Amino acid sequence: MIKLSYYEYVLTPFTTLNAVSAGLPRRGALIKVEWPQGFVGYGDLHPWPELGDTPLDEQLAALKKGRISAQMEQTIWLARKDANLRKKGKTILTAGEKVRNNFLVSNSAEIVPGFLDELKRQSYSTIKLKVGRDLAAEATAITRMAAAGFKIRLDFNGTGSWQIFEKFFSGLTAQEKVWIEYVEDPFPYEADTWADAKKLVKVACDAPYEKVDWENSAKVPFDILVIKPAKMDVDKAIERCKKFNLKATVTSYMDHPVGSLGALAVAMECKELYPNIMLDAGCLTYRSYQMDQFAANINTTGPFLSNVKGTGIGFDLLLRDLPWQKLN
Repeated sequence: MIKLSYYEYVLTPFTTLNAVSAGLPRRGALIKVEWPQGFVGYGDLHPWPELGDTPLDEQLAALKKGRISAQMEQTIWLARKDANLRKKGKTILTAGEKVRNNFLVSNSAEIVPGFLDELKRQSYSTIKLKVGRDLAAEATAITRMAAAGFKIRLDFNGTGSWQIFEKFFSGLTAQEKVWIEYVEDPFPYEADTWADAKKLVKVACDAPYEKVDWENSAKVPFDILVIKPAKMDVDKAIERCKKFNLKATVTSYMDHPVGSLGALAVAMECKELYPNIMLDAGCLTYRSYQMDQFAANINTTGPFLSNVKGTGIGFDLLLRDLPWQKLN
């Protein structure tokens, strides 16, 4: 029987993180998993109730009664990957091929003079912009990013409607559209209207993943699958990419640095195993929050993870010294 412990944390965002959140502090829990064979690994449980997840308190209460949610299953799965590396004295930098990450912009107001020049200097080539709150300002941001030569990923988080999306996208110039790599969750999922959107631009599926009729469809109305290891069965997602000829990107869940590096380990492994499927990743989302001691321990060189202190996903001393509380 595995032993489970948790440490509850709070992350403070710099700004509103997307079109469905209010920019308030966010709660989550680090999970320590101990197996009978002496393996110890760590994962992150960071629900987004705004996106349909079961709230943190409910998941922890269920765990204390022996009930494990699908999201918690993924947390344990990621902790096992971490534990395997720790047991071998290795880090996630040995887990697969080096991957490039996009730069996440949660609010178009962040794109001030000099901002894009600095990203170029750091060797970023792709920006993911959260959109849907101020379409006029976001259109201006797209103009600037395209002029600077960045690939652009737009994430609407399923807000708005087909009519709003069509009007917004039609207002962009041909030169701006060339730089848009894909649009993620352009509006609430409905196969026919997503198919219409797909005629205008490449579409990526994230939140509506479970709403897709995977078993009975000959094709799906999108081109790219956003794989979030924090809540998705990665092996099943890859098989669906193969079946429907989809590209994929692995991203973290805008969660704790432990979650970000757990997702990055999966991104590196997938890049090595499925190079023809995988696009650049998006696993540096911990930067959306005020820096804590964990974030301060992550070393990056532009869009790449450059060093890990410790074993597995790292943070050895920080994790060791946390006041863990038992779950079972």
